[in-house]
Amino acid sequence: MRITLVVRGAIPCKGYGGTQRQVEWLASELARLGHRVVLIADPGSSHPLCEVRQASSAQQCRAAIPADTDIVHFNSWFIEVPFPTLNTEHGYTPSEPRRQKNWSFVSASHARNHGRETFVHNGFPIDAYRLAETKTDRLMFLAGIARAGKNLNRAVDLARKFDFPLDIAGGSRWKLLTRSQVRNQGVFFKSLAGRYRFHGIVDGDEKLHLLGEAKAFLNPIAWEEPFGMASVEAMLCGTPVLTTPRGALPEIVDADTGRFFDTDSEFGAALAAIADLSPQRCRDSAAERFPIARTARGYLELYARILDGEVLP
Repeated sequence: MRITLVVRGAIPCKGYGGTQRQVEWLASELARLGHRVVLIADPGSSHPLCEVRQASSAQQCRAAIPADTDIVHFNSWFIEVPFPTLNTEHGYTPSEPRRQKNWSFVSASHARNHGRETFVHNGFPIDAYRLAETKTDRLMFLAGIARAGKNLNRAVDLARKFDFPLDIAGGSRWKLLTRSQVRNQGVFFKSLAGRYRFHGIVDGDEKLHLLGEAKAFLNPIAWEEPFGMASVEAMLCGTPVLTTPRGALPEIVDADTGRFFDTDSEFGAALAAIADLSPQRCRDSAAERFPIARTARGYLELYARILDGEVLP
């Protein structure tokens, strides 16, 4: 099949960029399966297994689509084109109009929150993640630290109340002064104690090291998370997740990979309970449920349905 994947942003992705990573990994898996893949992404992009065409505007994107493509899979831009299309929403935009047909989302919760049904879970290159040789007593917070919905404020409060050290990644500390809600919560000053270590934006081996050696991945989200990629990355490193049951997390975290909490007392019980979880079983559960091969199969099924003339509900 001749497949065109479209994404805004550069590939390969450096630092953050969950959508770009998903498209990069999907392109690799589709090419491995023998499909002819064209990737349309920002200038400077490259991919070893498929043709890359560069675009920095909707007009350039439209012009870059091969005339002989079987289907165009938009992961951003979402423009009208004279080809069969699939549109995958990765963000949280329930109020935006969707004039195009054939939308998919990245979890069942994500689809429901947008009034739709179709979803394909994100997938990961399992072999890129590994178990750490040792575990520390530190918990790990990895998210955009200035985004109030990621709730670093509560993570900092929990670390102080339950007396554990906390590694924090997702931006430098000064970013806590750049957004009004987080600034008003006083997170910058509350996190000055020695138990908190800021690591900025992490990637590659540094990220795997921090995730793998952590006692648990702390994810006290306060919004409807579409998927939760960092949580799965932690699981693949054998690190259980402590999370609030918001958005897609009840789909992502199971009994082998973490515990849920709402109240502080529930957190205390969850923190104690993860001592019984096996790092190997944690990794195995995530590897079984979220390989990029399963994601590629899910999208190939959607492509086939669309090419058969079906309009996705």
